[in-house]
Amino acid sequence: MSRRAGKLLLVTILAVMTAHAGDAPLELQKLVTITTLAHIDTVSLCGTSGLAAGLAHGGAVSVWRVPSGEMVSSRAADGRISSLACSPDGKWMALGNANGSVAISEVAGKASKTLAVTDRSITSLMFSPDGSLLAVSPHEAPVQLWNVATGEWIATLQTEFSGTISTDFSPDSSWFATADADTRIRIYDRNGKLRAKYTDLLLEPFAISFTADGKQVIFGGADCTLTFLDASSGQVVRHWPKQADPIFMVAALPNGVSLLSLQIDAETLGKFTTTVWDIPSGKARKLAIDGSHIVGGGNGAGGKPLLFTADSDTALTAWAVPN
Repeated sequence: MSRRAGKLLLVTILAVMTAHAGDAPLELQKLVTITTLAHIDTVSLCGTSGLAAGLAHGGAVSVWRVPSGEMVSSRAADGRISSLACSPDGKWMALGNANGSVAISEVAGKASKTLAVTDRSITSLMFSPDGSLLAVSPHEAPVQLWNVATGEWIATLQTEFSGTISTDFSPDSSWFATADADTRIRIYDRNGKLRAKYTDLLLEPFAISFTADGKQVIFGGADCTLTFLDASSGQVVRHWPKQADPIFMVAALPNGVSLLSLQIDAETLGKFTTTVWDIPSGKARKLAIDGSHIVGGGNGAGGKPLLFTADSDTALTAWAVPN
């Protein structure tokens, strides 16, 4: 996940208008606080492997075991590194660079291959759940799909202008969805062939996620609304009521009935609200966490949803989310 995705992301989040007024915020379980040498901008969970990779301000990269916090590997600061993603099996790490290349290496540090993607800075990276594909998002340009094993380009996806803001793979890695700056939602197969498109947006979508069964896509953005689409047709399944502020992250949890979201006050950019939603009912509960500190998240070992907060320039905390 890139710095941009980490500050907005990955991997997560939204608002609170439908929450019960009497419900106390949900408490998260603190797993571990890790001492760091610099502020962590982005954390990428390495699937169910029990590892997490972090990109620090200045370009240093570290890998830890979660929940122990044990350091597995580290790399010296490199200011050219602009984004990071870890493979679901914990074997590979992709590092995006300001020069438009992507380096794929073993998590322990041994280099494997370099992808010559573009001449633009790489803002976001995402491995497919099966680890076979890498989605690469250059700055203000359409996302590209690459074959991880061969290092071959598969496809450059579509936008009418500018780039892709948020992406997600379906749980079985057969579909790929994009929330694009041209106010479109697009759904592709794993070969980059466009299968469905949603065009009834006037404002940018900022966040997108497949449901746990892969049958629907959920997105939100500047219109302050969560919308559910049928993944095969792109048709609207339902809209939830408009919220007070824009939605910058959303992630369906693996239990199939919960959704995690983040909403940011559009006027001050100072109030961050994290929420767990019940998908069948649309009811919501706030999380007792400062959303402005979230730098990553995803499903860890055992499918447990995790969030990471950079609480200071020297502290990174892993939290278990109620699922």
